[in-house]
Amino acid sequence: MINDFFGPRSLKLIAIVFHLISWLSLGFTVPGRDWLIFFHTIALSLAGICTLLSSFSIAAHFTQNRGLVTALISGAQLAGSIWYAIFQVLIDNRIVTLSTLSFIWASFAFLMLGSAFLFLDWRFPWIDSKLKVKATRQEIVATKSEDKLGRHLTNPLFIVVTLFLSCLLLTISFFPVIWFPWLMYLTGGNEPSTIRYTFLYSISAVASIIIAPLCGLIVDFRGSRGYSQKMLNISVLQTLTWIASIALCIVCMFNSISAALTTLAILLFSRTMLVAGSQALIATVFPPQFIGSLLGVMWTIAGIISFATYGLVRLAKDPQYTWRAWLVILILCLIMGGHLVQLWILYFRSKKMKKDQHLQINAEEMQTLKSSNDI
Repeated sequence: MINDFFGPRSLKLIAIVFHLISWLSLGFTVPGRDWLIFFHTIALSLAGICTLLSSFSIAAHFTQNRGLVTALISGAQLAGSIWYAIFQVLIDNRIVTLSTLSFIWASFAFLMLGSAFLFLDWRFPWIDSKLKVKATRQEIVATKSEDKLGRHLTNPLFIVVTLFLSCLLLTISFFPVIWFPWLMYLTGGNEPSTIRYTFLYSISAVASIIIAPLCGLIVDFRGSRGYSQKMLNISVLQTLTWIASIALCIVCMFNSISAALTTLAILLFSRTMLVAGSQALIATVFPPQFIGSLLGVMWTIAGIISFATYGLVRLAKDPQYTWRAWLVILILCLIMGGHLVQLWILYFRSKKMKKDQHLQINAEEMQTLKSSNDI
């Protein structure tokens, strides 16, 4: 809501504060002050979500390619996790210390500050910004009395896509938790092999920067044709996401190295399509002035539901029986197939409405032509 009412620059400045708190806390962490890691974790999460939501405001400038821009931002966010794998290599080889890396990362606040003032805007009517956002600001003022956030929060499509993201997100949040003990079990306790597989898992996130734009292109494909075409594109992408998540759950029930590597390949696509597709849907279907608030609510609910991971871990204490937890997630994913039914119904309904409008226009044109001939 800060993004929608005070502007993305305000939210980005808040993100900078959390960014500094996060990395400076980690930089000053030493034995006996390990409680600073707690502040690092919380501040890092807040900085990440604030940066992400402020970045989505850029999509409002691209009416024809909003899905692609949103997906690119999502892909960049997912791909950014590879830095932690690189940090681990640098620290293990004693090239640099964790404290030094933390201070280097904290200094990136200056880059964030520069991007905030160069590319983002305030949303105060008395400030005349040189950035081309006046149309967006006028749209907000014009629709304030006509369009309300509450109407979109109670929209059935928003409610179901939020549940869809939340349930399928369990595949993403649970997988890294059981990955290392599962691999240790599959390799017979071979720790070096498990570490190599884990590094492969971490570094594979870079593929998101390639997969995410493909998701955006699917959402924007022939988008100029109108709402009906956009609903078709979104329905196709969400269906592919659902199929990939179902496949991930099923393959994870098998205890073999080949199954682990297969799930890793599936995860690259399912994770990127789920995050990029759901956010692109919100950015494409709903008004741009409410994107920040809607995405914030969506991710808050998804984060709360992801706490179910703690319960699932209890079902997977023995790596041999991780299939029990995956079975629970699979059932939830199957239930969320109702979201696909909703999307395809909306598509066919919009297609029928478009056809009826064309028939009505043709009938009116024929009536006008007949009247002119009679005269």
